[in-house]
Amino acid sequence: MKNKLLLLLIYVFFFTGNSIAEEYIFEVSKIELNDKGNLIYASDGKIISEKKDIEITAEEFNYTKNIDLLEALNGSALIKNQNIKIVFDVLRIKNKNILKATNGVEIEDLKNFLNIKSENIVLDRSENKLTATNGVEIEDLKNFLNIKSENIVLDRSNNFIKVTENIKINDLKNLFNIQAETLFLDRSKNILNSNTESSLTDKYGNNFKSKKFEYNINKKNVKIFEATIKDNDKNNFKLNEADINLETNSLIGKNVEINLNNKFLNPENEPRLKGENIFYSGNITDIINGEFTACKKTEKCPPWKLSAKKITHDRDKKNISYKNVWLNIYDTPVAYFPKFFHPDPTVKRQSGFLIPTFKNSPNNNTFLSVPYYKVLNENKDFTFTPRFYTKDQLLLQNEYREVNKNSNLVTDFSILADKSNNSESHLFYNLDKNVITKNFKQSKFELKVEQVSNDTYLRANKINSPLINDYDVLENSFKLNLKSDDLNLKTDFIVYENLNRSSSDKYEYIFPKLEIAKKIENKTKLNGNFEFKSINFIHNYNTNVLEKVNTNDLVFNSASIISKKGFFNNYEFIIKNVNTDSRKSKINKQETDYYLSGLFQFNSTYPLIKKDETYNYLLKPKLSLKLNPGHTKNLSNNEYKLNVDSLFNLDRISSETTLEGGFSITYGGDYVLTKKNNDELLSIKLANNIRLKKNDDLERNNQLGSKTSNFFGKIKYNPTSFLTTTYNFSTLNNLTDINYQNFIADIKFSNFVNTSDYLRQDGDKNSYFLNKTTFNFNSNNNLSFSTRENLKTDLTEYYNLVYQYKNDCLKASIEYQKDYYNDRDIKPEENIFLKLTIIPFGSTSSPNLRK
Repeated sequence: MKNKLLLLLIYVFFFTGNSIAEEYIFEVSKIELNDKGNLIYASDGKIISEKKDIEITAEEFNYTKNIDLLEALNGSALIKNQNIKIVFDVLRIKNKNILKATNGVEIEDLKNFLNIKSENIVLDRSENKLTATNGVEIEDLKNFLNIKSENIVLDRSNNFIKVTENIKINDLKNLFNIQAETLFLDRSKNILNSNTESSLTDKYGNNFKSKKFEYNINKKNVKIFEATIKDNDKNNFKLNEADINLETNSLIGKNVEINLNNKFLNPENEPRLKGENIFYSGNITDIINGEFTACKKTEKCPPWKLSAKKITHDRDKKNISYKNVWLNIYDTPVAYFPKFFHPDPTVKRQSGFLIPTFKNSPNNNTFLSVPYYKVLNENKDFTFTPRFYTKDQLLLQNEYREVNKNSNLVTDFSILADKSNNSESHLFYNLDKNVITKNFKQSKFELKVEQVSNDTYLRANKINSPLINDYDVLENSFKLNLKSDDLNLKTDFIVYENLNRSSSDKYEYIFPKLEIAKKIENKTKLNGNFEFKSINFIHNYNTNVLEKVNTNDLVFNSASIISKKGFFNNYEFIIKNVNTDSRKSKINKQETDYYLSGLFQFNSTYPLIKKDETYNYLLKPKLSLKLNPGHTKNLSNNEYKLNVDSLFNLDRISSETTLEGGFSITYGGDYVLTKKNNDELLSIKLANNIRLKKNDDLERNNQLGSKTSNFFGKIKYNPTSFLTTTYNFSTLNNLTDINYQNFIADIKFSNFVNTSDYLRQDGDKNSYFLNKTTFNFNSNNNLSFSTRENLKTDLTEYYNLVYQYKNDCLKASIEYQKDYYNDRDIKPEENIFLKLTIIPFGSTSSPNLRK
């Protein structure tokens, strides 16, 4: 046996014996016989069965003759009659029929076009079945499938595969992925099916989870049962059953419910569709005999829903359209539309008609409003709102909006015309624009235009717009504001128009107005900050009053110093230079005038703090000393508001042309009682001003020029979680006459909420009592009543009584409104109407039910 290849033919008997076995032919480099030829050890070669249907190449062979068991290590085997090639680490063959391979096994099934990798494989040649376990991977070359699992059984006679545990299938041809626990592949019919919960994902990113499914690979068709779907737009479907065509990306299903992606609606809303049948293809979803609602899911019927014979969701246009649709309120049909559409919940804005509004009024009778919203592009849109009146009148209103990176533009225009060609109109224009400049970090200008053809036009017709903040005063202006770290420049050109005044005195002009504020580097020994301010303007009002003003202020604020005794001290001063040229002014001297003055103020506080187991106590006495040797321009006819806080300000008279003269002392204190959790229980603030010499040039309402001013105070008392009160007041120095008081109380007890606001002040100033009371029957139903009384005229301005039902998607109310306002062509109104708000579509109301 010196030859490297020994050819040993082992025939029916080794040595002696009567057992018969199929012969093997060994073509090996080394062979060893033991146990009287019953054990054969061989290496480096191959063996061939006598029938030549098995050929094995390996590094080592161990053959036990009496039990017909062959073991081979590190090699490959070719099962010729079954067209199988096996690469193995360990291979065992029992009785020439049972082949077991372990450790990194690879099988190539040439007959069935399968490649199999596994840790353990068993081939039963008699039943023609192959079993693989532990990390199985199959490449189906015929169907372009990649299958991974823990266990497979391949019935080679019937071309049938059973796959179990952690299954992952990748359909490389149709880009379709499957995950399941048990799966059957009939390769003769090319059908995959599973009776266990499975997850399927198509090439578009749509995910299907099904109780069971059947996938016809040839037809590219998938049937799913009791399934949920999440499409690539994050819409969630639930179906009893459906057929999916992978080639056309279409779906036909039964008993469907779709939870739509809620991107821009109220987070509490849960928009959804449901219907008997669904046809899904490309970007179009059709629901037959369907319903839509945006209401939150509950066990009861939704507050509102749209039911239609056909509902179409166009994901490309991002809208939902209906044919033969009914609006149902709590399952009761209330309105029918042959056709209807609205944006889907992923849309922030989309063109279309908004909910119509019915309204009638004694001023302009009954009208129907049908607004239309139009998106021009991503940064431009407008709302066109026509009003059709019953008495041959037509009002057209258009609001245009444009938002750019550095600007925001809003315009609002309306015109009211009648059959006699009479017309009234308004035009509002507002542009805010940021201007890029090298020397300023912020540069902004604002252009505002407000025009009406009739003084009562806005109020009489109740014109609504985000630009209309006041029915009585119009502003036309151009403003430019430039800011840097240490410099602020502002220029204004303003014209005010008071619609309640006569034509001769209604206009007020302020232009040009230039304001400069400059922080100055402190090169002195003073510890604090300097700032220079300059205000320059021309003011024309009451027809013939003209004021030309140049004001220059140098202001200093020192840093606070804490003394050894615990006092917090600081000081501040202002030096003011004013140059004026006035005509018929009540503030400035006639003709040219020059003013120079300075005001010094020293501030000191002494905070005292005490704490116990329940409360924190803070008492803070305050003192301010003011000194100005100069005089004050005559402000005795002016009115300005002071309170307990502003009384301590340096420039408390808020005048651009003068400073407060003389020597005065402002004193007061704060007392604050808080709980340990810092909830404020009681707060009291008191303040008063005294001076050595009376100053008759100061405004008289606050008695600031008297030796003793008004006494100012503010009390906040929150005794419980359901009661909060705030009382601001000012009394004359005799401590008996109150010339200003404002009391606000909020009561929130269980389902009862009450807010009261009482304001009374001397002179021609507005005084009123406002009250609103609400009783919440539950989280959805409430009754509220509000009223406002003008204490100056001793007349009630309005009553509002509202019963409202509301939830996350619907508000319904019956409202009674009585408005006593009367001005020229505006008459008092009394209305009773129903109002319905359907979220997210909008609101509508009935005509006035009171005739």
